[in-house]
Amino acid sequence: MNRGSNKLEEKWRLIEGELIEVEQRLQQIIETAGPEIAEVSSYIFNGSGKRMRPTLFLLASYHPQSRLFPYVDAAAGLELMHTASLLHDDVIDQASTRRGKDTVHIKWNNKISVLNGDYLLSQAFKMLVSYRNWRLMDIIVDIVQNMTEGEIEQAFTTTGVSDLEERYFKWIGKKSAYFFAGCCQAGSLLGGGDSEEQKNWSELGYNLGMAFQLIDDLLDYTGKRELTGKPVYGDLNNRVITLPLIRTINLSRRDDSIHRLLDHNQASDNQLSEVLQAVLDSDGPEYTYRKAQEYINKAEDVIKSFHGINEDVKTALKELIRDVLNRNK
Repeated sequence: MNRGSNKLEEKWRLIEGELIEVEQRLQQIIETAGPEIAEVSSYIFNGSGKRMRPTLFLLASYHPQSRLFPYVDAAAGLELMHTASLLHDDVIDQASTRRGKDTVHIKWNNKISVLNGDYLLSQAFKMLVSYRNWRLMDIIVDIVQNMTEGEIEQAFTTTGVSDLEERYFKWIGKKSAYFFAGCCQAGSLLGGGDSEEQKNWSELGYNLGMAFQLIDDLLDYTGKRELTGKPVYGDLNNRVITLPLIRTINLSRRDDSIHRLLDHNQASDNQLSEVLQAVLDSDGPEYTYRKAQEYINKAEDVIKSFHGINEDVKTALKELIRDVLNRNK
């Protein structure tokens, strides 16, 4: 398995060994699968995934006197859940590129992508159920439920609704932020944290997840393909409504040309370019970055309120937060 230079195990020395173990567990799953699944899974994991969710989980589990290796399966299971969701999302959005290469549904087909996502999800549940912890499974089910609800709510939303921005924050909360929150809460739970500590970790994860998704949506308009691993303007081309576009729409409510273009599936490249230019000319990108900064500030406030948390963990979290906000630079 390729461990690119931007992998988190090379940065978070506190949990370096455990993150290497996570990679090895993912490799074992590939090797023990059937040849067809192994072929696709090797293609998926031989990339530059950041392993954000396992990292948050392991940091939340960390105690200087405790060994984290018993939690490696849970961390790997969370990464499998995330990867399965990407395989499904790429089919839904008809995305062409992920992590710098063709998505699975492009290289193979929609059926292969969906079925491999289902397989990875089954393996994730198998690993997580092995802990025989019902509270952990409650958290996992909530993650999946929220992701599904968020996707459905987004799919049913059109650019013409009056509360578009409010709906956007609701669905990215469910799709992205609750996953981060769940990883943090699960880590704190298995690490022996009490209910108050679990609540604080969950709040930290939620705010960090919101900022992460906002920056991700911003980069679709302002990022560079070689850095993001995805084609720029992919959301716009696939009619995925995100905050930079929503802000532009809200600032031009009297002009319905954007609505007409986006609601017209046969819009030409030139017409979509008009929408793109309108977004770039507006304060949509800047507004999105400001919103991400607001959530980062909330995450930093949560870290300051932590009591009894190892100082090395706090340092790692602060670095992680800086990295999330600086992804657009």
